[in-house]
Amino acid sequence: MLKHLDITRQRLKNFASGGNLRGKVYPRVMPVKISAYAAPGRISYDEALLGHYQPIQVGHQFGPLWSTHWVKVEVEVPPGWAGEEVHLLWDSSSEACVWLEGEPMQGLTGSGSGWSASAARPQYVLTRQAAGGEHFSLYVEVACNGLFGLIGNTVPSTIGLLRQAEIAVLDRKAWDLLWDFVTVSDMAIYLPANTPRGGQALWAANEMVNVCNLEDRSTWQKARQIASQFLAARNGDGQHNLSAVGHAHIDTAWLWPLAETQRKCYRTFSSAVRYMDDYPDYIFACSQAQQWEWIKTRHPGLWSKIMARVKDGRFVPTGGTWVEPDCNIPSGESLVRQFLFGQRFFRKELGTTCTEFWNPDVFGYSAALPQIMRGAGIQYFLTQKLSWNQLNKPTSSTFLWEGIDGSRVLTHFPPADTYNAVVTVQEALFNVSNFKDHERANESYLLFGFGDGGGGPTIDMLERLKRMHDVDGLPRMQCRTPAEFFTRCDADIKDPLVWVGELYFELHRGTYTSQARNKLGNRRSELLLHDVEFLSAAANATQGFAYPADEINRLWKLVLLNQFHDIIPGSSITEVYKDSALHYKEILTSGDSLREQAVEALVHGSQGAHVLTVNTLSSPRSEVVELPPGHVGPQVSAKGKALAVVSAPALGYSVAAPGGTVTSPVTVATTEKTITLENQYVLAVFDREGRLTSLFDKRAGRQALTPAAKGNQFVLFDDEPNNWEAWDVDVFHLEKRYDIGPANTLRVIEHGPLRAAIEVEYTLSAQSTLRQIISLTSTSPRLDFATEVEWHERHKFLKVEFPFDLRAQEATYEIQFGHLRRPTHFNTTWDVARFEVSAHHWADLSEPDFGVALLNDSKYGYATQDNVMRLSLLRSPKDPDPEADMGHHTFRYALLPHVGDFRDAGVIEEGYRFNVPLIVKATDAAPREVSFFGISAPTASPHVVIDTVKKAEDSGALIVRLYEAHGKRGTIRLTSSLPVKSVARVNLLEEEDQKLQWTSGGVDVSVTPFQLVTLKLEI
Repeated sequence: MLKHLDITRQRLKNFASGGNLRGKVYPRVMPVKISAYAAPGRISYDEALLGHYQPIQVGHQFGPLWSTHWVKVEVEVPPGWAGEEVHLLWDSSSEACVWLEGEPMQGLTGSGSGWSASAARPQYVLTRQAAGGEHFSLYVEVACNGLFGLIGNTVPSTIGLLRQAEIAVLDRKAWDLLWDFVTVSDMAIYLPANTPRGGQALWAANEMVNVCNLEDRSTWQKARQIASQFLAARNGDGQHNLSAVGHAHIDTAWLWPLAETQRKCYRTFSSAVRYMDDYPDYIFACSQAQQWEWIKTRHPGLWSKIMARVKDGRFVPTGGTWVEPDCNIPSGESLVRQFLFGQRFFRKELGTTCTEFWNPDVFGYSAALPQIMRGAGIQYFLTQKLSWNQLNKPTSSTFLWEGIDGSRVLTHFPPADTYNAVVTVQEALFNVSNFKDHERANESYLLFGFGDGGGGPTIDMLERLKRMHDVDGLPRMQCRTPAEFFTRCDADIKDPLVWVGELYFELHRGTYTSQARNKLGNRRSELLLHDVEFLSAAANATQGFAYPADEINRLWKLVLLNQFHDIIPGSSITEVYKDSALHYKEILTSGDSLREQAVEALVHGSQGAHVLTVNTLSSPRSEVVELPPGHVGPQVSAKGKALAVVSAPALGYSVAAPGGTVTSPVTVATTEKTITLENQYVLAVFDREGRLTSLFDKRAGRQALTPAAKGNQFVLFDDEPNNWEAWDVDVFHLEKRYDIGPANTLRVIEHGPLRAAIEVEYTLSAQSTLRQIISLTSTSPRLDFATEVEWHERHKFLKVEFPFDLRAQEATYEIQFGHLRRPTHFNTTWDVARFEVSAHHWADLSEPDFGVALLNDSKYGYATQDNVMRLSLLRSPKDPDPEADMGHHTFRYALLPHVGDFRDAGVIEEGYRFNVPLIVKATDAAPREVSFFGISAPTASPHVVIDTVKKAEDSGALIVRLYEAHGKRGTIRLTSSLPVKSVARVNLLEEEDQKLQWTSGGVDVSVTPFQLVTLKLEI
């Protein structure tokens, strides 16, 4: 071999090509007899058997997109093929599945239907050793879509083209020679030539070409011997350890609807268990209990095969959640339920509890997660998504992640920066070079297999992995389960670094806002189920009401399903949101009925002169409400409904006659230039263009808005990100803005004394309009903005902004079970990256003695720069859903000025009140007031929120979940009017941790900052 290294490397690539070595793998082929049935939809196997089949041949075009076609395949093995291994080769330029005797046997992936040519999976083994002359009859279910469904709103013209339908003899010797050569030649290509192993690999691969005559099979063994000798060289003790696991990361919905995902699951999982017969070291990790349940309920035969491999430790559950959820938008209780439902499923069905949270493709990770994970039996966390960060790449591969309460989990970012690895020499080498902790760790993880659209590992990957097990020049590689990897990782890491707070993702910030109706449905569903559980539990404990556990769990599963990380963020196709809208309608309809039944059971009575007021929150309330029909109050609303002030205790109800007097009314004053709303707390002034020009807090003697600036200013920003329309909003969108105004109309519609309101209408563009009712009641400093938008934009982003007369280097944002601070400046790249952030009920900008909170009822995107706070309202991306957010929207937000610290001023409680209205009904029940649970503390302002009251999963006990909301420690007392006989602290899976003492109607509980506490009360 002369010194022509690059030329030699090209020679190696040519030798392995289809026209050379690969062309010897299938030396004999033969067409098969096929006939097809265009099914009316995604029908069952039994239904397919009844179809009318017509003969087709290669070149047939299946269609249209999303259609299903069943193909009957009749195979006659030639007598001359006796003793040979025979494969079916199939390429319908789509996803497909082989069915035999009513069971899915293996998935097939056609060329042009994946994100790379290597995603093709054309072969299905008919027989390892043909008798010759035998007959096979099987079915291929053709799904007329690719692995990635609908990309860019276009349908590739080649989808559904039948390119291949034949049987072939596999030449096992050629196959083995191929993968020996690929492994050695790839090392020759990707190892540096100036290293010993790089040079040795180049020599060995080149020599294999020299000794191998592809037309003389007797030379093949000599070439394999060269490979064997080269691959036999082992690593030293200090070499990096790369654990590997097969995976398929099937997006539960994305560029395909949920119904197609269910088929992706059985195509992928059937392939995984089938390959295990031939590759005894192969381990496949599968997350998302929802996908496991689909297989269990719909495909019992495949489920039995999977269970056999579960017992072998080779088909392994991971993650511990119902789906792989978004971690910005779901509530804290939703994240708890993800683990509760997921872990309970895996325990019940598989007899195992996951110890790792597996969420590799999510758009940021809340600082509340470490505590939730720990409470659900999770010690470890895996993701790779932050490798996509725009400005600041992760500086560690393995580290401790610390949440807002101080809980820690060992976290690993696979250094290959993908969950779709294909097990190449190049990937293995990059894994080592990109590992960021060589000075303190020697273990990393490789997730291999085609994901997103499913499919999982191919036999090509498994062949490469078999040869790369422990080869000098490569990391030591071995298949290991997630639990095995993390156990090794935990034992290996020395002095791990600690990351404190959220794992903010510097990309996909538009997902806090896209698909607004979907996010509204999520918020309403979460809060409705909160009410249903508390009211049903109280009615069960006091009235013997039958707690509707099965229906509640069914509805929760729908909520959790739609919190998948491509549904709730707003990054899926139109069909996904049609399904989601139906789910939310079902949740809200059934949930409303359950809530009504629980209230009726709790307080018996018919229509009467009294008013029943139910408060499902953990703080007492006194508010202006609309009374039930037939009641009279001090004021009639613009809609003709009587208004009155009603009160109710924490987590309880009151029955009383509606109040008839107003001691401190709200008033309206108008001038030629302004309209002013005023109550005992604040004075709000609007100009005739509809903007808020002053918000004066009487208690503090402070102006909340910057002088001469305008609040409640609507702004349209150009929203054309460089990539990923539905996902991204880029920082430069702030550079091109269009202020909306003046208002078309502005008028007073309610004059007090309980509520004053003005109505304002704007033209946003030639296509879009906005109507808003701005109101102030007599009982609160909160200024409400109820908004309706008719939205028909393209690549525009609607925000509302408020310039506050405040100076603070950080703003505070509510997250799950707590809050955190983020910078209001752009000092560093880390600060710049947070130009758009997520929050839940509120964000707050404060000085030590005064501040303002901006509340919302369904929005999650905020931005605070200097003293200007913006709330993100609506986007208009066109890909992947060209209809995203078009049409009518309703939402609410509010301003809450406060004296002193936001915690002591009640911002947290007001955020809940703004989102959870009082339940008001007419009743003839006797006047009374009942509180089922309450919190008391040595200080005047309890710093603990009772978040959830529900029935225990496995008994008649009650579960009460509370959290410390202020970031301080202390002892609080939980009280209850229920006949509690015992109490214990339990974890989030409702397993007992510690018995407590219930005395004198309550229990003392010590809490630390942001601690989540779950109590189990026996009634």
